[in-house]
Amino acid sequence: MRHKYKGIFFVLTVNLSLIVFTFFSVLAVQENKVSQKLERGIGQYKHENYEEALATLKEAKKENPDSSLASYYLGMTYKQMQDYKSAIPELKDAVTFSPKIKGALIELIDCLYQLNRIDEAKEWISEAELEGIRPAQVAFFKGLIEMKDNKTKEAVESFKNAKALDPSMSQTCDYQIAMAHLKMKRYGDAKRAFTEVTLKDPNSNMANFANQYADVLARQEEAAKPFRFSFGAAWQYDDNVILKPDDTSIAADISDKGDSRQVYTASAEYNHMFGDKFGTRALYSFYYAKQSDLGFYDMVTNSIIGQPTIYFENALLTFPSGFIHNIVNDKAYQATGTTSGILNFNVGKTNMGQAFMRYQNKTYFWDPSTADENRDANDLAGGCAWYVFFAENKGFFNVRYEMNKETTR
Repeated sequence: MRHKYKGIFFVLTVNLSLIVFTFFSVLAVQENKVSQKLERGIGQYKHENYEEALATLKEAKKENPDSSLASYYLGMTYKQMQDYKSAIPELKDAVTFSPKIKGALIELIDCLYQLNRIDEAKEWISEAELEGIRPAQVAFFKGLIEMKDNKTKEAVESFKNAKALDPSMSQTCDYQIAMAHLKMKRYGDAKRAFTEVTLKDPNSNMANFANQYADVLARQEEAAKPFRFSFGAAWQYDDNVILKPDDTSIAADISDKGDSRQVYTASAEYNHMFGDKFGTRALYSFYYAKQSDLGFYDMVTNSIIGQPTIYFENALLTFPSGFIHNIVNDKAYQATGTTSGILNFNVGKTNMGQAFMRYQNKTYFWDPSTADENRDANDLAGGCAWYVFFAENKGFFNVRYEMNKETTR
């Protein structure tokens, strides 16, 4: 009897297990029927078949409009397809439906950032900070948004905070810190930050970008030095120093028109910026040419130039003005005073337009060879030009038109 009871008990136990197993299997089958499209859509998304995933996840969301998981993957599919506007409402559902998908909050902030919806992004950043969701990533996005909001100093602090919270983000944060310093025209700090980016992973794409920026900054630092000096020496040969005409009957007494000469040049330049919008440049240059045989044509030129500049977002307005004095054969020969205005403006990334006006006053100190001749003059000119850049702005093609009126006899 014991064996019989044991057998019955055993059978009953097995049958009960089968009943329980069958009960949960039915539930699982029902659940699979509900989430089958969602699972298929998620699989398509993970295999980067975004168009197929989009259609499947739309159907899954239609079957279960309150599914935060369907909302999340639908939003992420839109995001991968760079349809940020459509992604935003889905990601909002993912962070408001139950259960809440916390990771969707970071993706939502990113989409709002991409569409420049700064105020909305700030609100969700505040919520993420309050709930402690992925603090390092939130701090990073906070920095990006502060950059767009022209709060560059605050952005630097946010990137530093992100780097401290997650050291694996150091290179990315240092790169953004460098860009922030660049925006504030702190070229030294930017250069140091770009160097940090390179040192952390020299073989990364980000390090390559950082190296390129560092090279540009090095050239800008050199160009931005307030004082610059130069000196040059050259030997030249001119086969027609005195411009003897082809028709020798006009100037029969002119001879030895060809000659060599030694040329010496020197210059001193001063540059100064008054904030971001205004700067000035002052230049003095000296030119001396000594003829080897025709000493009568030795020349000395002194030039003084001042150039105030106004900087706009996509344009540059300069007013180069100056005075040039020429000495020939140890006697004052000519003086020229000039003032002008030049507007350069960018049109897209590869075109630049230019408009200019110029006034010159020319005075000649030597007596003219003919009484009726008067070379003193006022010269008024104006014109425009167009530049097309190519080969990554290393070359350009240019068309220029200029017209001038000179009051001389």
